[in-house]
Amino acid sequence: MSSTEQQTGTVERVEIASRFLKETREVHVYLPHNYSQLYKYPVLYINDGPDYMMMGRMISLLNDRFQDRLAGRFLVVFVPVDKSRRREDYHPEGARNEAYIRFFADELVPMIEEKFAAFPMGPARGIMGSSLGATAALHTLLSYPKKFHYLALQSGAFHESSFASVAGRRDLATVPVYQVVGLQEDQFKSGSGKVIDILALNRQMRDLLQAQGVEVEYGEYDHDHTWGFWQEDLPRALDHFVRHTSF
Repeated sequence: MSSTEQQTGTVERVEIASRFLKETREVHVYLPHNYSQLYKYPVLYINDGPDYMMMGRMISLLNDRFQDRLAGRFLVVFVPVDKSRRREDYHPEGARNEAYIRFFADELVPMIEEKFAAFPMGPARGIMGSSLGATAALHTLLSYPKKFHYLALQSGAFHESSFASVAGRRDLATVPVYQVVGLQEDQFKSGSGKVIDILALNRQMRDLLQAQGVEVEYGEYDHDHTWGFWQEDLPRALDHFVRHTSF
């Protein structure tokens, strides 16, 4: 191999039969090119996994990132969702939201830590998502605050039940949160045709999290509710994850 040839990580497909969702999910696990079972790695779990892989171009980003031998290594688990049932799984009032969260925490995480060299502690486990996937990430951590200690929220589509669930949760004070939103997201039109002020919702969530003692790294950028924005933001989000999950 020449010194200029890029070393690429591998992506393993793993199936997990969920008793909570009553179906089999296939997740994709990214391993850095120098992954070794002799070490333990932090893990970033990502909602809407296939979209982050394709539209977020995250595999290429990770490969580029890990060319630097000093870059902090971690594993990434891309978790898929059936787009036709996304709201049922991700919305806090969705019919399958509780089942999805239990699948995520009680089935997916133990399987990943059994099969891969993942550091089995809450501070080494993070969850990331965009839009409604960010909302699902938040509620997963709220349901399992000892199992997950990190959140990355891109343009969260938060709901009233989200704010009610965060209020009074002083146990979140040790959770580092990365949160971004676009300045052009004040007139986002949802799939149902409803106009939502995503920008205002994120400002409200930032303020509420900070009121619980949470350290929030918050940013607003001149973008709208699109994958172009979230892809551009990924290097910042991953830098934040590494800074707060290094062991």
